[in-house]
Amino acid sequence: MSRGIELVPANAASLGRTDATRRWALRFPDGQERFPGLTRPEARALASALAGAGRAAWSSALAEVALPAVPAEGAGPHLLDDAGALVIALGPHPGLSGPLIAMGEAQPDHRVGLVARRGPGVWGWLCDARVEPARRVEALDALVALDQLAHGDVWARAFGRSG
Repeated sequence: MSRGIELVPANAASLGRTDATRRWALRFPDGQERFPGLTRPEARALASALAGAGRAAWSSALAEVALPAVPAEGAGPHLLDDAGALVIALGPHPGLSGPLIAMGEAQPDHRVGLVARRGPGVWGWLCDARVEPARRVEALDALVALDQLAHGDVWARAFGRSG
């Protein structure tokens, strides 16, 4: 497909349960399958965008996906992370120019953080943490309070669950 990134079936993808067109993923040169739940066009666009990127970019990338659900005013787009979890951009960060606050579904923890567009159909985490559901609101409040993007790593260490 693009520099060793291959389109592969992902019949067990969460998003594919109700939409048979969303049963595709990408296999990367390291042998790992990522982004289960893509449509063929989304997969092709993502593979093209990530073809020249390294392993770090693969796990921090997010694919923009078109879903029939309409997000609440100010929210969106819908994104898919490398593990196939649905992530929604909740809205712009109130104190930083550019990044959006985003949160993923609980699997069992929520992936929470700041995202930014990298290119057409491709977004990326600027900072993120896997936050246990009981600390989700606290983590979001602390994320909103960030006054510098450079403090995102400190935030992630404070709220991320290891292992």
